Amino acid sequence: MEENFYIDQTETNNTEENIEENFHIDQIFEELYPAEAALWCKENNAFIEEIEPVESMHRFQIKEIIPHIPTTEEQRAARAKAYQQQVDPITSHIQRLHDEEPTEEILVEINALKQERTAKVSQIKEQFPYPEA
Repeated sequence: MEENFYIDQTETNNTEENIEENFHIDQIFEELYPAEAALWCKENNAFIEEIEPVESMHRFQIKEIIPHIPTTEEQRAARAKAYQQQVDPITSHIQRLHDEEPTEEILVEINALKQERTAKVSQIKEQFPYPEA
């Protein structure tokens, strides 16, 4: 059964300011919930869930969307993947250049690649921080 079936679509004169004041997390609606509640949820990191009926009356509750906080293991896996995709190719390129005769041009390219690699590592560490203990 679609949730939209239970939305009260009657005309309302709520302004955006009134919408903010009319809804809150854990609020329960019986039979119908106003369309503005769905809009409020969209703007406030929430959703509307159908809950246990009372005396066969449909009931709905506003619930908070709780963001997933990655574990240290998930962050390590994400970092490892990012290193493999973004850093390892640079390191391989540096190694290939080391195998060549060290001309001034090659040494400049190696230094540029090392700087790029250092920047990538910093970016990855920032993007995938380990949770604080």
